[in-house]
Amino acid sequence: MAAPLPFSLLVIVLATAVSGSAAAAAVSFPREALPTKSGYLPIPPANASLYFAFYEATHPLTPPASTPLLVWLEGGPGVPSLLSNFFQIGPYTFAAGRNNGSVPLSRNPFAWNRRFGLLFVDSPLGTGYSAAPSPSTIPTNQSVVAEHILAALQSFFAAQPAAFRARPLFLTGESYAGKTIPAASSLILATNPELPEQWRINLQGVAIGNSLVHPVAQVTTHADAAYFMGLINDRQRREAEEMQAEAVALTSAGRWREASDARAQLLSWLRNATGLASLFDVAAVETPLEAVAAGAAELFNDAEVRAALGARAGGAPWQLDSPAVEAAFRDDVMKSAKPDVEALLGASTRVLLYEGIRDVEDGPVAAEAWLRELEWDGLPAFRDAARAVWRRSGGGGRLAGYVQRHGALVHVAVYGAGHLVPAAQGAAAQEMIEDWVFDRGLFGSGAAA
Repeated sequence: MAAPLPFSLLVIVLATAVSGSAAAAAVSFPREALPTKSGYLPIPPANASLYFAFYEATHPLTPPASTPLLVWLEGGPGVPSLLSNFFQIGPYTFAAGRNNGSVPLSRNPFAWNRRFGLLFVDSPLGTGYSAAPSPSTIPTNQSVVAEHILAALQSFFAAQPAAFRARPLFLTGESYAGKTIPAASSLILATNPELPEQWRINLQGVAIGNSLVHPVAQVTTHADAAYFMGLINDRQRREAEEMQAEAVALTSAGRWREASDARAQLLSWLRNATGLASLFDVAAVETPLEAVAAGAAELFNDAEVRAALGARAGGAPWQLDSPAVEAAFRDDVMKSAKPDVEALLGASTRVLLYEGIRDVEDGPVAAEAWLRELEWDGLPAFRDAARAVWRRSGGGGRLAGYVQRHGALVHVAVYGAGHLVPAAQGAAAQEMIEDWVFDRGLFGSGAAA
C-alpha cells in the first residue's frame, strides 16, 4: 500500500500562492530573497551532490565569527527544503491568498535568518534539486542519509573561510526530519573526536518540530488524540486501536514494510473517519493536491527561477514530493531514531522539541508518548518539571504555548498551530528559536524548572 502523500498541510498553504494566473516566468526575486550562496555540496557516491541555499544573518546580535548557523532539513521523506525557505522561515515568502504574479514574494518579518545564518539542504539524495545520479544511489535508511549530511556539511565548510567552521551549529527541521536530524547529529558527535580539530563541526544542539522520531510509540496515540478532540466516537476509537496494535506487532517483529503499510492504512482510515483535509492540522481547508503540486513544479522548474536559486540547468525536474525517495524509505518509516536522541542528551547536546497542538498525527500527544520511553538519566527530573505558560514577549502577552524543560531537553507545545508551526505562528516560532539558541528566557537553562 502506498504511503499517504506527506506534507499535505504545506501543500494546502502553497495552493493560493502558486495557483491561478501567476505564471512562473513572471516571478521576480528581490535581491534579498536570493541566497547569499547556493549550489551543490559533493557527497559520496561518485558524481552525487546535495543542493544548498545559504542565507547569512541580516541583523545578527553577535560578531560574524560567533553568529550561530542553523541547518534546515525538511521532512517527507522526499520534500525539498525549498518549501520551508519560501513558505515558512526564509527571508522572503509567498503570501498565502496573494494571486499577483508581478509581486509574488514579500519580506518575511519572522525569518529565521534574522539573527542566524540559515542553510537549507535538499536531502535525502533524490529530493528537490538534489538529483540522484541513478535510482540505486537514493538512500534507504538514516545511516546513509546521516553520512551524506555530514559529507555535505564538510563540503560546505571547506568552501568557507577557516573561521566559519567555529560558528555554533544547530541542526533544525520538522516532520520526517525527526529521524534524520538525530541520526546526523549523533554521527557528528561520534566522528568529531576522530578528526583533526580544524575539521570538527561545532554542533551545539538540534531543534525538531512535529517530528516522527520513535514511531512504534507514536502510532499508539492517534486513536486517543482523535477521540479526545471529539473527531471520532468510542466505537471508532476501538477500531483505530486495533489497527494501531497491528502496526506495533509488525514493528516488534521487524516486518518493517508491512508495519509501514499498517501505519499508512491507519492514517488513511482516520482521515476518512474524521473527514479532515489533513491530520496534520484539524483546522486545515482542503485543496486539490494535484493542481497545487503542478503549480509548484511549474514555478520551481522555470529556467530563470532555477538559475536565480543556483540550481543546475537541465537537471531532473523539481517535484513537490519525490515518489522515488518515498518508496526508497518504505522500510525505514517504523524504525526508531530514539537511540540517537538519547546519545545527544547523554552528551549534553541541547535538544528542542516543539509541536503545534492542532496536529493529530505528530503533535504533543505523540511526542509525550515517546519521550516517556527515553533512556536518559535526566528523564525523571524532566517529567517532574513544571510546565510554564508561554506568552509572547512582543505580542502583548498573547498566549503562545507551553514550555517544559530540564537539563539539555526543552519541549514546547505551540498554541494555534498544527504540523507547520512557523507557517501558522511565525512570530512565536521566531521568538522560540531565537531565545532557545541564545539560551534565554523560558527556553534557556536559567529558566525555573
